[in-house]
Amino acid sequence: MRFLVIAKAVPALDQLEFDRTRRTVVRSRGELFLNPFDQRALRVGLELRAAGDVLTVASLGPGPAAGPLREALAVGADHAVLVTDPAFAGSDTLATARALAAVVRRLGPQLVLAGAWSTDSETGQVPPELAGLLGWPVATGARSVRWSDDRSAVDVAGDTADGWSSWRLPTPAVVSVGEKIAKPLRPAPEALARIEEAAVERWSRADLGLPDAEVGLLGSSTEVIAIQDAAVERAPVVFAEGELSARVAGALRALAPRLRARSPAAPLPAAPDPPSPAREVAVLVTGGDGTLASGVVGAVAELRRSLPDHWSSAVWVGSPPTEADRIRLASAGALAGYVVETPEVPVDPDVAVAAVEQLLRDRPEMAGAVFSSDPFGREVAAAVAARRQLGLTGDAVGCALDGAGAIVWTKPSFGGRTVATVRSRTRPSLATVRPGVFAVAPPPADRRGFLWRALEPPPPTRRRIATGSGREVGDGPDLDAYDVVVAVGMGIGGPDGIARLAPVLRQWGAGLGATRRVVDAGWVPRQRQVGLTGRLLAPRLAVLLGVSGAVNHAVGWRRAGAVLAVNRDPAAPVFRDADVGIVGDVETVLPLLVGPLAAAIGR
Repeated sequence: MRFLVIAKAVPALDQLEFDRTRRTVVRSRGELFLNPFDQRALRVGLELRAAGDVLTVASLGPGPAAGPLREALAVGADHAVLVTDPAFAGSDTLATARALAAVVRRLGPQLVLAGAWSTDSETGQVPPELAGLLGWPVATGARSVRWSDDRSAVDVAGDTADGWSSWRLPTPAVVSVGEKIAKPLRPAPEALARIEEAAVERWSRADLGLPDAEVGLLGSSTEVIAIQDAAVERAPVVFAEGELSARVAGALRALAPRLRARSPAAPLPAAPDPPSPAREVAVLVTGGDGTLASGVVGAVAELRRSLPDHWSSAVWVGSPPTEADRIRLASAGALAGYVVETPEVPVDPDVAVAAVEQLLRDRPEMAGAVFSSDPFGREVAAAVAARRQLGLTGDAVGCALDGAGAIVWTKPSFGGRTVATVRSRTRPSLATVRPGVFAVAPPPADRRGFLWRALEPPPPTRRRIATGSGREVGDGPDLDAYDVVVAVGMGIGGPDGIARLAPVLRQWGAGLGATRRVVDAGWVPRQRQVGLTGRLLAPRLAVLLGVSGAVNHAVGWRRAGAVLAVNRDPAAPVFRDADVGIVGDVETVLPLLVGPLAAAIGR
């Protein structure tokens, strides 16, 4: 049996360079490393490999990427291939997936493994786009991968928006792995020293039989048209001196005008009358559990706010929408709805893909389609993009129209330090959006009910079979629904410290978020992670307790109305990105803060 691990050589975040002429990341200078999530995929592949199996690691990148591939050989890979050619420079995710699909066809593996995302782009799109091009089943964000008894299928458990689901995938298949599946696999120095760079085989574009027009900038379905700094516009006021009670009181006084200053979401403009089919943007509003994904409802409103003369429609795949669901979507500004009813939970992404494809065939003039940037939404969006060769922008945080009337999307880039503006070269333009990024506006004055058009359910594909699911984040509203969110860092002291927060959360009516280190420690479910690889939130108030302030976490609060931070270290980076800071131990500050802050936020 043959395995293929797709790996990417990435620079350290602090060494990222951007070519402002080509508007691409520069990978040919500086030291490159094997992407940590791909290292995890390699570990999984080695554990699944049996006697007589062959495991190949392949990477698409510049010449210096051969160095990191030596690491793969040093830890036990049988074969390493670097796909390198100047023609590949500037490839977007679809062009990258197209090149990797050629690699798969040449090698003929039964199982392709990859990291769920890379540290320099974090779109999570390449593995599902690769599967879409190959016509193979896919599972993303796996936390476990095991062979079936006869090794004809893999059993995969993976993350969902609120817990986990498990599937059986007949091979050949593509599986991307999350960070919880294993620790990164790094070679011993002496083992690496024995591997010469010549041991890495090199393939060119011509070796794969790909024309110039299908790779690199020429073959990319999206283009970066601008990039700008994403500095947080806050003027921190930090209370570090005097009695602790005086610090808390001063912080509350400083916070008060910031809480009042937040403006409500802008009202929606009048709906176009009649709505043009060429101005429609469809939004997949259900998640993998077949119910309304509340975090993406704001996107329905934002499309009408930010795209003049455009309008939103809702695509529903799952159990029938309730009357409350219909009212909520109409209140957010949706003018039409399309539904595919399916009793299967978790919903097979292939069903949602077929529904969106049917809609795009029936309404070829459509301007765009939007999906939630959670595991389910990413899989569906990537499959649609691959099957229809459409441009897909991942993790969009804004939208607008360019001078020619085409949709452009803004998204975080360079580890959140900049924002890129991306335009699709194809129509419709596709995007995934982070749940909760867009606020739901007041109901439009022209709100009206709308009819749901039934889409025909596709025949079962049986490309993957659901075997179970579970919820891990507890009952209650989704994190995006809270107007106050408390985020905990390692300074909270552990699970006991988090447990002691329960009455505080109730009194403030707040949701609980966390940093990546807290999630990695297992103190809080992954679905509560805030930051570049987690959720981007826009609450009225964010309270950061024991959070050090890593830049990747700070990205998650760029749209918060006000940020209050508590940390005992006066030099903690978190105070640079907060509106108000209190220097002190969380356990001594909280008793003085709970009641007065509850009054300040009107609880």
